[in-house]
Amino acid sequence: PGYKFEAGISTYRGEEVGEGGYVYAEPGMYGNVALLDVSSMHPHSLIAECLFGPRFTKAFRDIVEGRVDIKHEAWDIVNDILGGKLKPFIKKVLDGEMTSKELANALKTAINSVYGLTAANFENPFRDNRNIDNIVAKRGALFMVDLKHAVQEKGFTVAHIKTDSIKIPDATPEIIQFVMEFGEKYSYTFEDEAT
Repeated sequence: PGYKFEAGISTYRGEEVGEGGYVYAEPGMYGNVALLDVSSMHPHSLIAECLFGPRFTKAFRDIVEGRVDIKHEAWDIVNDILGGKLKPFIKKVLDGEMTSKELANALKTAINSVYGLTAANFENPFRDNRNIDNIVAKRGALFMVDLKHAVQEKGFTVAHIKTDSIKIPDATPEIIQFVMEFGEKYSYTFEDEAT
C-alpha cells in the first residue's frame, strides 16, 4: 500500500524509488558502523513473488539454495536438488577438477542472468510484458525503504543503503537482531558482513 508507478517514476512513502534498487545516504563521519547485507536479495524476491509459477519458481529456488549449499560444501543436500542434475559437477569438485567456489560462482552467474532477463527490454522466456517497473528489484527496494524507517524509529541513524545492504552507525546487538528479524518477515536473510 502506498506504492505508485506513474509516468515512469516510482514513489513510496514520499520518496522516489529507482527501478534497479534503492539508494539512500546521510553523509558524515561515523564509527562502529554495522554493515548488514541481504543474501541474494533479487533471487529471494523472485522466489517470494513466485514469479515463474509454482513449478519453475521451485526449480529456481533449488538453484539458489543449492548454490548456498555448495558454498558450504553440504554435498548430501546438493546431490538431491534438481533431480540430481548437479552430481556430475559435484564429482568434479570432489575429484579436484574444480573448486566449490567455482561451481557456486557458475550457479550465481545463471541466477543473476535469470533475474536480469526478467526486466530486459527484449523478448525472452523470463520476461513478462506486464512487468513494467522491474517487480523483482522493486520488492527489495520497497523493503529497504520500510527497513530504513523502522531502524530510524528505533532511534538509530541509517548512514547508507545500497540496494541490498544497510549501514547503521553505533549499532548495538539489539538493532542488528532487529534488522535480521525484520528481514525474515519478508523472506530475506541478512548477513552481518562487518563493523
